[in-house]
Amino acid sequence: MDYPSLQLMASLCLENLPADILIQIHKHLDGRDIIILRKTCRKLHAVTQRRTVWLNAVRRMCRRHGVFTPSFPVEDMSITELEHVSLCPSRLSSLIHNEIPLQSFITRILEPRTPSNFEGDLYTDAFLIPGGRFLVVNSTHHGLCLWDLGIHGGKAPKFRPVAVIPDVNRVLLCSGPTQDGLGIILISWSTSTSDRTLCAHEIYPCTNCPQFTLLGSIQYAQQGTRFTVNHKPTLYGDLLVFANSPGHIVAWNTRLDTAIAWRYHDGHDDQYIYDMLIYEGSVILIQGHKLSVWDIPPLRLLLSDGYEIIDQTYSVRTDGSELNFGNANQTPRYVIVYSFPSHQELVGSSVLSPWFSSIDPPISFGIFGYKDEECSMLYYTVKSINPSRDPLLPMVFPIKMGMVPNLFTDTSSSDDINYSKPLQHCDDELCLTTITNQGIVISLMTPPILLDGPSSSKTTVLFSRFGTRALISWSFCAASGRLVVVEYSKVIRIMDFLVPPPS
Repeated sequence: MDYPSLQLMASLCLENLPADILIQIHKHLDGRDIIILRKTCRKLHAVTQRRTVWLNAVRRMCRRHGVFTPSFPVEDMSITELEHVSLCPSRLSSLIHNEIPLQSFITRILEPRTPSNFEGDLYTDAFLIPGGRFLVVNSTHHGLCLWDLGIHGGKAPKFRPVAVIPDVNRVLLCSGPTQDGLGIILISWSTSTSDRTLCAHEIYPCTNCPQFTLLGSIQYAQQGTRFTVNHKPTLYGDLLVFANSPGHIVAWNTRLDTAIAWRYHDGHDDQYIYDMLIYEGSVILIQGHKLSVWDIPPLRLLLSDGYEIIDQTYSVRTDGSELNFGNANQTPRYVIVYSFPSHQELVGSSVLSPWFSSIDPPISFGIFGYKDEECSMLYYTVKSINPSRDPLLPMVFPIKMGMVPNLFTDTSSSDDINYSKPLQHCDDELCLTTITNQGIVISLMTPPILLDGPSSSKTTVLFSRFGTRALISWSFCAASGRLVVVEYSKVIRIMDFLVPPPS
């Protein structure tokens, strides 16, 4: 080649590009890739020392992993802390794949003040808001408490809760981000037989003097019927969807106080709902051996805490008033039948965590089959298939991507496996945490891309259930490597599995 051509090729090297362009390139890289580039030459090493590079890396990590972004006060964090936060998922993945036993670097005990003569269970549930900083605790003595645990293990938790809903009869059902992504919405229901309401509260925990605000409430069952929680209610923005007896789906806009309900059970098929998810104005129910996709009807104003029910030939409010005959039947848009290999039976499901304010990965879920110490997961993603929003066409479609075989080989009975936790993302893999005879187990799975192609998984124990170590509740955040467990001994353990950055 002639000299001008060689000179042109040399000018196209990364190290010859202006720093501003290199920073723009780094905006599209994960923390792990930035570290690799740092090791190539002095100029790229200098660029990766810039604060803006790691600010972008933290924002990208939050977006890809469904993290509550305000968990990290990026303007007050050092470059070392920003680098640590953006690298947490890849560091956790590396430990698991290199088969390095996971051990808590630091374990802290959360012990709120309690009267010395208090008897019974102090806590009933705990949930880590994705990001690992904020913890919601159900306390039978204090109510629903929101705690600030710090952005990593090197930060001490706040001495007092950030805020409290002082109703000891309320239990957390689910949570999600506000529409602007800066606040938290909590959905709770009452354990009191005289109170038949679901309540929605919101809080902006990073503001001055944060307080819970009641968005609204709704009766969760008709008069004379009994509410049975046989699934996990789903919150997507301001929209909550849940099932009540006898066989109705309820959609409620928590902010506008509008709702509608319709019958999903025809009396013939299995009515048990393992899980549900909301996407593009549709609800997908995961039931025994089938997926049913429903269009959400137009919501109507609540009257006297009652919602209207679209039934086969009429609608009626939950307070028994105003029968309106002539409504059309509400039927699923379509039904998909799924099956496992003949030797496996359905034992549970897990849906991707709803904490995605800006979704890069597709909405996905897994359905688990088990028998004879073998467990596999059918993996689905949900796609929007009607960009023109033609009312005659379905909006979404669950697409089977493949199967992940050979999960949970450390247990001998499917009855001892808890599938109640949502799927998370950890680096480029799916992360599932379950509880077995051994303890709390974490599995990283490669998302299947071919129906018949192989998909691998790695499993390790996070927390052992040795002796009489009985657990009431637990929650794990893959984006921060933090685990919280609630023990029957009235103790909440906060465990960080990644070494914090130097102070």
